[in-house]
Parts: sequence; structure tokens; C-alpha cells
Amino acid sequence: MASLSLHHARQLNATLLPLYQELPTGPDRFVRLSEAVNALIGSELACFDVFDEAGRLLNLGGNSPTLFTPPRLALLAAHIHEHPLFDYLFVRHYPDPLKISDFCSGPQFAGGLVYNEFYRLVNVRYQLVQAFQVPGLGLVSCAFSRSRRDFSETERTLMAFLQPHLVALLRPAAPAPAPNHAAALGLTPREAEILDHLARGREDKDIAHRCGISPRTVQVHLRNLYAKLGVLNRTAAVRRVLVPA
Repeated sequence: MASLSLHHARQLNATLLPLYQELPTGPDRFVRLSEAVNALIGSELACFDVFDEAGRLLNLGGNSPTLFTPPRLALLAAHIHEHPLFDYLFVRHYPDPLKISDFCSGPQFAGGLVYNEFYRLVNVRYQLVQAFQVPGLGLVSCAFSRSRRDFSETERTLMAFLQPHLVALLRPAAPAPAPNHAAALGLTPREAEILDHLARGREDKDIAHRCGISPRTVQVHLRNLYAKLGVLNRTAAVRRVLVPA
């Protein structure tokens, strides 16, 4: 990886400090994050996605929400397994940022189905992507995209330095809904409390200890809140509150 200068350290600090001081909740969180890291890397597009426990791709948000429309995102989800980086990032869980050009040439990428079905529509030819686990959300990816030039090794290194900060900033992204919001969702105070623990990445035994109940009772509450939220698992439950439909 490339060496970073004092100038790059100052850029990182200037990007991260405002995010730690004040970051919106809900969908606006990902728009703000995308705008900030996009300015640091100097890409055209930045977005965050997550793979839920069923292996489905769910878009969390980006700096161009009008570009990534639901029909286009459905096309991406249908073809994401053909992405040149999919196997390394989402199956092998490679920890470092990767570029499409690490694995195929520009013409090879442009000749693929995932490009012609999705990336051609949004004018993307180059990508720099990193995937990482975020407690309470799951396997999250951050992708930077460009149309005219590839990403440098310095930009790859900057993204690697960003990764632990993105985990820290995203980890508390889904606090328990406020009492009035919990009631609107049909959640009891106990279910809202358990959802808060889920968002913080806690396991059933830890939740049971903190709530003073048994793990079996936690599982009963989980089944009830899944049914009320119309979801099948904890990742989807947290995302249902973090990014309302």
C-alpha cells in the first residue's frame, strides 16, 4: 500500500471529526457519510450496501439517491454475484479495499452482464470497494465509483484507514426507537429495549443478562418483534428501524 503524508492525515481528520461530532440518524446518516467520504476520496459516487442474513443485497444509501432508484437497485441485486469483486469481498471476506482493475481489464468489465445490466446505466467503469462487519447491521460494503479514471494506491490506502472509523460511526446507527415511534411500530417497551440491544450487536445471552430475563424469553420477544416489523431476522429488524421503507 502507498505511504500517506501529513497532508493526507489532515484530510482524514478534517473528514472524520465533524462526523464524530454530529451525524444524523435514519437514512440521512448514510447520505451524510457518503458525501463526506466521497469528498475525501474524490470519487463521483459513493454508497453503502449491506448483505442481510439471507444473503440479499440491501442499499443503505449514498450521495446520489436519485440515481440509485429502486428498479436499478433491483437490477444490481439480481446480478451482484457476477461482480468481479463479489467472491473476494462477500464470500472470502477479504479485509482490504479492492479495485475492479485488480481482477479484470476495463474491456473485460464492460463486456460483463453486471456492467451492461446496471453499471452502464449509471456510468460507472471503475470502483474501489471495501466490505466489513458492523455489529447490528451485518456485512456492509462501501463503494466508490468513477466513470473516467481508476483509483490510485493512495486512495486505496486512505480507504483502508477509513474502515475502522466507518464501523465505529455505523455501529450505533440504529438506536432503539423513541417511545412514540416504538408505539407506532406496535412494539412494547421491552421489545424496543431488545431491538436497541440488537442494534448494538449483542447476542441473546448478553441481552438476557442485561434485561434480567432468560435467553428463551429473549427469543420469544424476538419472534414477536420480527412479526410486528414484518421481517425474518435481526439484521432486517435493525434495518427496518434504521432505514424505514
